[in-house]
Amino acid sequence: MSSGQLWATPTEVGYIGVFFISSIICLLALFRARAIDNDEIRIGLVGLLAMTGIWALLKTVYFLVSGTIAETIYLLGLISGFGTVWAWLYFCSAYTGREYHKNRTLRRLGLGVFLTVVVVKVTNPLHELYFTTAQVSQPFSYLAIEHGPFHWTATALSYTLAAVGLFMLFEFYAQSGYRTRPLAGLTVLLGLPVSLDIVAIATPEIINFIYAPLGVAAFAVGSLFVFEQQFAAVGTTDLNDAATVFIDDEGRIRDYTAEAAAALPALADATGDQLADTLPAVSDVLDDDDQQVVEYEDDDESRYFVVSTRTTSTRDASVQVITLSDVTELETQRRQLLRREQELAQRNELHRAVIAASFAFISRIDEQRQFTFVSQSVQDALGYSPDELTGESIMRLIPNEQAASEARENLSAVFDGDPLEIQEFPVETKRGRVVYTDIRAVPIYEPGVPPEERTEEDIVGAQIMSRDTTDRRQREGLISVMNRVLRHNVRNKLTVIKGYSSDLEARLDGEDESKATKVVDSAERLLDLTESAREIEKNREMSPELEDIDIVPILDRLVDEVTDKFPAASVTVDIPETATVRSLPRIETGLWELLENAAVHGGDPAEIEITVTETASRSLLRFETTVPGFPNRNDRCWQPAQRNRSSTARG
Repeated sequence: MSSGQLWATPTEVGYIGVFFISSIICLLALFRARAIDNDEIRIGLVGLLAMTGIWALLKTVYFLVSGTIAETIYLLGLISGFGTVWAWLYFCSAYTGREYHKNRTLRRLGLGVFLTVVVVKVTNPLHELYFTTAQVSQPFSYLAIEHGPFHWTATALSYTLAAVGLFMLFEFYAQSGYRTRPLAGLTVLLGLPVSLDIVAIATPEIINFIYAPLGVAAFAVGSLFVFEQQFAAVGTTDLNDAATVFIDDEGRIRDYTAEAAAALPALADATGDQLADTLPAVSDVLDDDDQQVVEYEDDDESRYFVVSTRTTSTRDASVQVITLSDVTELETQRRQLLRREQELAQRNELHRAVIAASFAFISRIDEQRQFTFVSQSVQDALGYSPDELTGESIMRLIPNEQAASEARENLSAVFDGDPLEIQEFPVETKRGRVVYTDIRAVPIYEPGVPPEERTEEDIVGAQIMSRDTTDRRQREGLISVMNRVLRHNVRNKLTVIKGYSSDLEARLDGEDESKATKVVDSAERLLDLTESAREIEKNREMSPELEDIDIVPILDRLVDEVTDKFPAASVTVDIPETATVRSLPRIETGLWELLENAAVHGGDPAEIEITVTETASRSLLRFETTVPGFPNRNDRCWQPAQRNRSSTARG
């Protein structure tokens, strides 16, 4: 408005009103922007609104004054307007999650450029290369600005930097996955006034004046008043592949990313619905402080997500942002591992219970025949604690060289892959007393080798169960003595009965003689039974020496005998030329019993297969037949024997 005028033209009022309203909007929006809880976004937006509000206000004042004052006001406005560029870049970097606004080098460079341009603007009265002024009367009376080369250089720089900020925003909108069309439209409005600047250069009816404050005001109204929740939620977006959902204060779904819709089909068309109805599992863990894993089932397929939340707020609205990171693979592996750990714990507990409930003590040895484990029950049996035996050789428990030799031979058999059972083996206690034990030993194989592929090379140890049989041995010894005493007394009495009966038989005749004869016969049979019992007891207690016996000729002879006796039987033999074993001479009786039993009960006709296999340390004899109930085992009758002891190997 020129000096002396009492009224303004409608065009002048329009220019004044537009810029004044823009300044008021920007300055009022400061109060809402200050409520943003993100410090960096808040600083950038407050700076942008403050600089733009001051700039628009100075433009308003510019039309109300004239002369030198107007020129000074315009110069201050230029400085404020150039400051909005840097506030804009700071806001765009913070809002899109970038780090440019924190880079010290960029900040120092920006400050240097800003101060340089300010110096050029302030010194314009000296060089007049930035702008010159001239009073004009169209479209109303005002101080017109003629821009110089420095202005166009600074303007080009400003527009370039502003375009960088716009690019950051549009790229962020596209990558966020939200429906950001409203915000994108606001951003377009922010840059739209630039077109007025371009048109004004070629159109005299439009004042050649920078109209950027109008776009900032429109952006402020849209982002802080109309689309406040979307603006706050998008500003919290972390640009990764995580699914993100944001809800309002009442728990309603306001928006979600494309990743969320793809991962959670239940979100389709769920905008405005309660989260508790759409994703109840997610809703249940929102109040937990720690991140929680929730399961989501879709088409009988379970997927797992880690749920984390954060809240962003403006003056009148609060938005809770829910991030769901897909951890299906990791969670599936974790649950499988947990199940395996539980199964292992159950097996360990079962193993512990078996050992604890056993009447024996259990031990394990390695390939060096050293104890790697001894159950606690060894202390009751032998007086040693488990720690005293762990790491020690098993030979520490052997009382004499004969037993040690037998132990070495038997352990070699176990490490060749044969389970072993020994009865009444002597073991020395910690106090030096010899006790007798029944022992069962089995090989332990490398865990990773399938059972069908195991060989002797895969054996890494042996599991041994030992049971104290000292009391049983003493009890059987006592029974043996009692048997001998009983037989002796019975024989004496029967001899007396037989003597008197024979005397009566000689004196009597008729029916009485017959009765006496029966008494004599009964006495003789009972005497024969006592003799048989004596022989049985004698054989049970004897401990004969083992001999090296070639079983091949024995088997040849027995096969001939069984085929002669049972012509219909089919006997197949696969034996080497010689097969030497250490056994008792009566092994032939045992082998014959096996063959005869197989021939009698092996079907019609009976089919019998005999195989002898020699290894480095033994000969293995195998009988195979279809006899129902015929035990699938080989009885080794050639093991060393001591008093009241026998040994069998199962295979």
